Amino acid sequence: MFSKFQHVKIKGMSTVVPEKEINIYDEAKYYGNNIKKIDRMRKIVGFHKRRVVEEGTTASDLCINAADILIKEMKLDRNQIDAIIFVVQRPDHSSPANAYYIHNKLGLSENCIAFDIRQGCTGWVYGLYTAGSLIESKAVKNVLLLAGDTPSSGVDPADRNVAPVFGDGGSATFLEYCSDEINDSYFNITVKSEGYEAIIKPASGYRLPFLYNEKDKELTEWLTTPTGNKERLVDLHLDGIAVFNFTMNCVPPNIEELIEYSKINKEDIDYLMLHQANKQIVQTISSRVGFNDEKAPYFSFEALGNQSICSIPTAISFNIKDKVQENKNKILCCGFGNGLAVASCVLNLDKIYCSGIRNYKPDENHKSREEYIDYWKKKIKGE
Repeated sequence: MFSKFQHVKIKGMSTVVPEKEINIYDEAKYYGNNIKKIDRMRKIVGFHKRRVVEEGTTASDLCINAADILIKEMKLDRNQIDAIIFVVQRPDHSSPANAYYIHNKLGLSENCIAFDIRQGCTGWVYGLYTAGSLIESKAVKNVLLLAGDTPSSGVDPADRNVAPVFGDGGSATFLEYCSDEINDSYFNITVKSEGYEAIIKPASGYRLPFLYNEKDKELTEWLTTPTGNKERLVDLHLDGIAVFNFTMNCVPPNIEELIEYSKINKEDIDYLMLHQANKQIVQTISSRVGFNDEKAPYFSFEALGNQSICSIPTAISFNIKDKVQENKNKILCCGFGNGLAVASCVLNLDKIYCSGIRNYKPDENHKSREEYIDYWKKKIKGE
C-alpha cells in the first residue's frame, strides 16, 4: 500500500540503550570455546556486542528516558504535544495501554491523546505512518512517537538461535505539521501474513494462557528443533530459513516499488537505513537494490545488536548523527520482520536535532522487581 504525506516534518530524535554490554567472545562456552567459529560468525553475520537491560527495566523505561532527552534538549513545550504513540512488542502490562503510563510520567496535557501500537521490526515505520496520517489530516499538529523494545528479556542465553542476535533500546521521534513548505514523504507497506508463525511466541497471550495447573507443564516442556536447539512454547520461535527467504524475496521489491512510486532517482537518496537484522542481511538487501556499504551501514548491529522496533532510529543516531544535524538528507528507511511485513518510507531529514546514542539513566523513582511486587501487594490490600 502506497501513501504520500506533504506536511509532516521530523524535527528531532533520540535513542537510548542499556549500559550492560555482552560480547560474543564472552560466550565462547556456547560454541565449544571455538574462537575460530566465533570469528567466522562475526565476519559473516556481524555478531559482536549487544546491549541488554537489567531485570526490571522495560521498553517504556527506555522510551521515557529518550523522550525526556528530546523534550529537554529541544526545549519542547509539553502542553503542545497533541498525541503520544508508543510502539512496543513487550509491554509492561497487557492492559491498559502503556502509553497512558508514559503520558503520566512525562507530565503531558489532558488534551494529549495516547495509544499503543503492537508491532515488531516494522514498528518505527508503522509509527511514522500513523503519526503522519494524524498530522496530514490536521487532526493533530505535534506528535511524540516512542518506539522501543527489550527482545533480550526472558531469552535463555543458551539459545544460540535467538540470544546472540537481539539487543534492547528505546527511541523518541518528534513530528510536527509544517504549513510553510511542502515536505514530501512516501510510504510502502506490504503484509505477507501467511508467514505470521515464522517469528512468534506461541504461549504469550490468551490463545495458550497459563492455567496454573498441570497443563502448564506442556508450555514449559523443552522441545528439540531440527537444528538441535532447545525451545519451549513460552519462548520466541524463530524460523530463520523462512524469515531469510521472506526477507530476500519481499524486501528488495518493496524498496524498488517505493522508489518508483516516489519518482525519486536512486542516486538522490543519501542513505538506505535498513532494519538491523544482521550484517549479512543488510549487505545483501542493499546490494540487490543498488546501494553500497557506505550508503547502507550495518555498524549499529555489530555494536548494539538487533534492536527490533527501534533499530532504524538507532542506526540513524549511531551512523549519521552529524549528517542529519548539519545537512538536508533524503533517507530511505525499511523495516521488515514478524507479521510477516515490510514497511518502507522515504524521508527528508533537514538539520534535525539528533541526540546520538545515550546510555539509559533510570528514573530516581524506578522500582526494582521486588519493590514493584511489594507496591502492588500493598495497593491491593489497601495499605
